[in-house]
Amino acid sequence: MDRSKVGKVGKVGAVRSHWTASTAPPAASDETCLDCLKDYWKALGVSDPHLALALSEQTLRRLAEPAGGEESRTARAIIAAGELLDDWLATTLELPQPSQRLTAARAALLSGAAPGWPAALFAPPGVAELALEQIRLAIAEPTPAPSPGAMPVQRIELFSWLGLLRLRP
Repeated sequence: MDRSKVGKVGKVGAVRSHWTASTAPPAASDETCLDCLKDYWKALGVSDPHLALALSEQTLRRLAEPAGGEESRTARAIIAAGELLDDWLATTLELPQPSQRLTAARAALLSGAAPGWPAALFAPPGVAELALEQIRLAIAEPTPAPSPGAMPVQRIELFSWLGLLRLRP
């Protein structure tokens, strides 16, 4: 894969039609993670095995090292895959990141609003406008609009059956 066309790691480059699997074999520690990622992308709806492999490798390339070491590599890879999907959604649909509209777009995408979404999302610009329009139409707007406010302090009264049993003569 020509990395000069992809741009910064973690961001979508100008050319998205060059999704091919790399020829370098993954490290032994990456094999299990790569298999889990391929299964994860397939569960999300990516049916093309070559695209699933390419997306898995792209996810592994952007995988950050653990800060505290408490998360497993596979768990961090799944999180990175979600971030990769969000990056592509935000870029393709021109949505701010992070935002409620991006979260709603991901929900619409994964709910089946646009069958064949991998082909639409990872295609060159202008090729899959129908599928992208289906995703845009399926984005739910929050109703009513969110309004942050302070939650009043309330007393919590615990109910105990044992307390009632102790009162019996």
